[in-house]
Amino acid sequence: MSAIKLNEQIMPINKSLVVKIAPLVILVVAISIIAYMFLSQPEPRKRPRFERPVVVETMDVSQQDFQVFIESYGSIEAKTSGNLVSQVSGIVVNVSPQLESGRSFSKGDVLAKIDDKDYQIETTIAQAELANAQLALEQEKALAEQAKRDWSKINPTKQASDLVLRKPQVASAQAKLDAANARLAKARLALTRTTIVAPYNGKVIEKVADLGQLVSPNAPIAKILSSSSLEVRLPVPANKVQFLPAFKGDEKVELVADFGGFTQSWLAELDRADSVIDQTSRQWFVTAKIDGALMETDPLLKVGQFVNAKINGKRVADAIVIPSRYIYDNQLVYLFNQGKLERRNVIISWQGSEQSLIESGLQAGEQLITTPLSFVADGAQLQIKGQESKRKRPAKDKLKGAGK
Repeated sequence: MSAIKLNEQIMPINKSLVVKIAPLVILVVAISIIAYMFLSQPEPRKRPRFERPVVVETMDVSQQDFQVFIESYGSIEAKTSGNLVSQVSGIVVNVSPQLESGRSFSKGDVLAKIDDKDYQIETTIAQAELANAQLALEQEKALAEQAKRDWSKINPTKQASDLVLRKPQVASAQAKLDAANARLAKARLALTRTTIVAPYNGKVIEKVADLGQLVSPNAPIAKILSSSSLEVRLPVPANKVQFLPAFKGDEKVELVADFGGFTQSWLAELDRADSVIDQTSRQWFVTAKIDGALMETDPLLKVGQFVNAKINGKRVADAIVIPSRYIYDNQLVYLFNQGKLERRNVIISWQGSEQSLIESGLQAGEQLITTPLSFVADGAQLQIKGQESKRKRPAKDKLKGAGK
């Protein structure tokens, strides 16, 4: 009876223990099965991994003599220009057909005339005064000779004074004659100034006075410019001043004007440099001169025309020069070095739109990469376009052995 009761008490205990342990046993068995499956799976065939090189094109860095060009800009101006003025007053009675905007004239051409009647009268009056002054001088000289003879008869042993000999009177008459001559010269000069002539070969910018207009002394008749020589003032950046030539008179400057569809160029000569630095921009300025005769043969060449300039600077011997488009971030170049990419910083002493002069960082014989690269790490494998790949392939027997 007691044994039956004991079994009845043990049975619930065993059932509860089995319920608790069963999940753990199932988890252990599942893990064991999965581990056995991974460990017993066949080993995959191993294949050699190859790094595919980037194909690039290169150019050899070399030394060469290089002509430095300095790029600048400016406006063409006349070396000599100003107002053509009247030096006398009067009515404009004649105007030359050449006195029109854009017309050309030569030195000595009569461009305008002012009524000269008043000045002819002044000249006539001055001539009469001159004749009177000459007569007065001759009379004083005659009186002086008579006084000298009279004194010699009366006082032969005494020295006569200047006043007795009428020397002051003769000097006064001579001075009046000189003044009359000067007044006549002035009247004749004013008369000649009624004819306004061209002071040099040039062109008319603007006509100011016209026929029938009353002009006063120093009043402008027209605005003119000299066509003998034109100039353009060009700024030079401070970092390019060292490449300016020595101003020997034979340095060339190419001037290019853009006409919105086509360009026209003219050849100028570098003439001089300013004696001071511009206080506003802190830049150097040089001046190039252009032969003014080009204005007659080339209608596109005008005063005031904006131009871009290319100045022939110094010539550098044994220079390292590379295309500017192969320089990145103004200091970085890509090199092909023993099959790998090398990024290198360089120092640029002069840089133009097409070529750059390298001061340091590159040597002759190195290979500059000319292919644009992006997201390629330093040391990446490279292959020159057109050359066979130099990567090593494993032997056939090793490949077969790897597959077993």
